[in-house]
Amino acid sequence: PAAEEILREVGLDEQGDTQMFHTKNVLRRIQKYMPYRTGATIKLTIAQTDIHEPYIVTDTVYAKRLFDGMTAEGKPLHYTKIKNPQAGPHWDLALVAAEGEALTADLQRYIARRGK
Repeated sequence: PAAEEILREVGLDEQGDTQMFHTKNVLRRIQKYMPYRTGATIKLTIAQTDIHEPYIVTDTVYAKRLFDGMTAEGKPLHYTKIKNPQAGPHWDLALVAAEGEALTADLQRYIARRGK
C-alpha cells in the first residue's frame, strides 16, 4: 500500500484521529514552556489551534518576538518565570527536549489502544 494509505489506516493523516490526539497532546504539554505573564498568549494559542490540523498556532503581532526571544531592537527577552518556570524562547524545541520521549510514548500507546 501507498504511504498515504498506511498513514490513513493508523489515523496519522491530516485530520485523522491519531493526528488530532497528538496535536491536542502537544498543545496541552507545550503551555508550560510558553511565556506567561497574563496568560493571554496561551489562551490565544489554545483558541487559534485547530486540533484537526497538525500545527500549533500563535498568531499575534508579538508572537514571533516572544518565540524567538528577542526584542524589536534585537536584545534578548527576559521571561517572567513565576507562573511558568520553564518559559523561554522556542517553546517547541524546549518541549521536544524535555518531553519528546513522553510524547512518543503517548502516541505509541494511543496507536496500540486504537488497534484493539
